[in-house]
Order: sequence, then C-alpha cells, then structure tokens
Amino acid sequence: MNKLAELLEERRLDDERLEKNAPDLFNGFKSLMKYYYKQGALSRREKELMAVAVSVATRCLTCLGNHANNAVTAGASKEQVLEAAAIGVEFGGGPSFVFVREHLLKMVEEMPVNVLARL
Repeated sequence: MNKLAELLEERRLDDERLEKNAPDLFNGFKSLMKYYYKQGALSRREKELMAVAVSVATRCLTCLGNHANNAVTAGASKEQVLEAAAIGVEFGGGPSFVFVREHLLKMVEEMPVNVLARL
C-alpha cells in the first residue's frame, strides 16, 4: 500500500473509532464539514484547494492527504494542488516548504491514474 493510501485508511479507521467512542463529537464535526464543503459560491474543487493551502500552513499531514485527494477527485490538476500548496508555504514559511517537499509530491504521484487521467 502506498503512503497516501495508508494515510487515508488510517484516517478512516480513526474516524470509525471516534464515531464509536464519541458520537456527538464525531457527528457534530462531520455535520460542520458537510455544510461548509457543499456547493456554493465556491465549488468543491476550490474549497478543497483552499484546504490544501491551510493544511500546508498548519502542517497537518492527514489533512493534506485528505484534501489533496479530495481536490483531485473534485477535478483539480496536480499543478493546481501544488499551486495551492505554495500559498500555504507563504503563510507557513520554511517548515511548510519542507512539509510540501517531504510529503505532497509523493502523495500526488501515488494518486490512482484513473483519478488524474480525468483531468
């Protein structure tokens, strides 16, 4: 299993554990996410690209994998994901640059060809 797939699987398992042990916390946050990521003045793709930038700035690895994957699934290109990451580096400085260098390119390269081919 590649790094991105492992990260997303671990996130899924963590979600299941949290939902079982703290359903109000889990469901409250999921409702918030569902509401904010719905189609509106900004598309889902645009919102996910914004989330990539914030994930880089805050150096949240699980967030980065999830939102980069979601952005590509919503129609973003590899170049758009990397450009969004650059905005995150602007806000996060050197540590965010290292975070992108060490993680994001590997994740994007590991995304299934069928997802990237649709772009």
